[in-house]
Amino acid sequence: MYHKFPLFIMKNLILLFVFIIHFLAMKAQQSIQLYPGITPNNLETKNLESVSTENGMVKIVNVTKPSLIAFLPSPALATGTAIIICPGGAYSFLASGHEGTDVAIELNKVGIAAFILKYRIPNDATMINKSQVPLQDAQQAIKMVRDRAAEWHVNPDRIGIMGFSAGGHLAASAGTHFTQCLIENISRTNLRPDFMALIYPVISFQDNIAHTGSRANLLGKNISPEKKNYYSNELNVTANTPTTFLVHASDDSAVVVANSMVFYEALVRHYVPVEMHLYEKGGHGFGMVKNKLTTDGWLHTMIDWLKQKKMLEPFTLPALAAVQSNSTVAVTKVNPEDLIQKKWWSGNQFAVENKALKPALPGKPRIVFMGNSITESWQKLDGAFFSNNAFVNRGISGQTTPQMLLRFREDVIDLKPAVVVILAGINDIAENTGPTTLENIFGNIASMAELARINHIKVIISSVLPAFDFPWRHGLEPAEKIAALNGMLKSYAAKNNFVYVDYYTPMVDQQKGLQTKFTYDGVHPNLAGYKVMEPLVVKAISKAMKQR
Repeated sequence: MYHKFPLFIMKNLILLFVFIIHFLAMKAQQSIQLYPGITPNNLETKNLESVSTENGMVKIVNVTKPSLIAFLPSPALATGTAIIICPGGAYSFLASGHEGTDVAIELNKVGIAAFILKYRIPNDATMINKSQVPLQDAQQAIKMVRDRAAEWHVNPDRIGIMGFSAGGHLAASAGTHFTQCLIENISRTNLRPDFMALIYPVISFQDNIAHTGSRANLLGKNISPEKKNYYSNELNVTANTPTTFLVHASDDSAVVVANSMVFYEALVRHYVPVEMHLYEKGGHGFGMVKNKLTTDGWLHTMIDWLKQKKMLEPFTLPALAAVQSNSTVAVTKVNPEDLIQKKWWSGNQFAVENKALKPALPGKPRIVFMGNSITESWQKLDGAFFSNNAFVNRGISGQTTPQMLLRFREDVIDLKPAVVVILAGINDIAENTGPTTLENIFGNIASMAELARINHIKVIISSVLPAFDFPWRHGLEPAEKIAALNGMLKSYAAKNNFVYVDYYTPMVDQQKGLQTKFTYDGVHPNLAGYKVMEPLVVKAISKAMKQR
């Protein structure tokens, strides 16, 4: 005989099922304590962390031991990209299901490693400085994922942060306050996320951007104007803020859409690449809940954005070798012979482009830029500079001077340019193709210059840009080596009547690193950095063209 379950029992069974699935999903993954010893900023408390469900939402409260829940994709799918997920919850709880576990599972399907951050909620009873604690946990999470990148098969240059609502405020804070160090032992760690995904984020504490629901619980009532400015992330955007993906619903009454809009405008003003998707309907807190609205597809749109950013391409061998050199765990080393055979030779990469080049136009002599990722990214960030001047970019990311010397004939000499601009050496110092000496680096650049001269090509030798450390290979202390190599190149250029262009002097800081306003990672220029370089190289080209 068939009996119907009472409605309240059915609802409870459904909630229990949701909780069990969530619990099992989290238990199946690896949980890692953020701080191996004493948790900083903690006070002793009897409050115990707990997980509950409320109206179908999984909530975590009373986090005193912050941790990462690692969701790692199948090795066959792994792309090397990782995302640290900050669930929302008005800085009162963590919505760890539809803004955590559910997101992580979907990211794994496309090869993205996901790390749910169980961060501490500001609370005077359990912590010493509640205003710093969430950002301190986010910075420690970024540091941990970079430190253990080799173990988790993550590319340390593809670590992003994602946040929902108040978690979006935390993620945006990590992307705008990364120069403010809140954790110890980070002298060789880059705390800057490589990209951000902010989903209906709290951004501003300014009175003209009122948001209900979250404001009272964020970091405290009646905060000073100085604190309001500090917590208002749109006021802390710089040219070094990471590229960003924004999602918001126009009918969000808890965190009004103006939050995303002011952040978008600030990013545009500072030439930071940004993409924003505003939906007509969706309200607040939709996360991975399917509401039969266009907001249901926001994650797939974000994944398409990552594909466009080339964040989902396979993890390359040199990148793996680089993270292994900085890892504290035992990993299998890359076979140097495999590295040489598979990645060392990058010839013929521009074969199609070289063949398609049309003859130089009258009054527009061909200028070829030979280099590595600094040259390659120049055109990506300011394509107009190259197209308007008919400049030819032949930069290949990661290359060292012996690799450039091998392809110098096909990518420079055979193109018959009037001038070649050689910008090289930083990756040699980073030992991308193994240990070397300054003399060898200098010799390779000199050989390129002399080959150009023999073939009636005027030469511009560029200074190496300053760098205090390498985010992909820490501890090599490149600053003094770069200064010494630049001295050798400048002297050589003067003796041989080559033009020397000095990017180093206007871009160096007091530590002999790259000024933060000109870079996003301490090595590669951002658009502001390239805007410093452009008039210098244009002047150098004009000078070279006048030489006999």
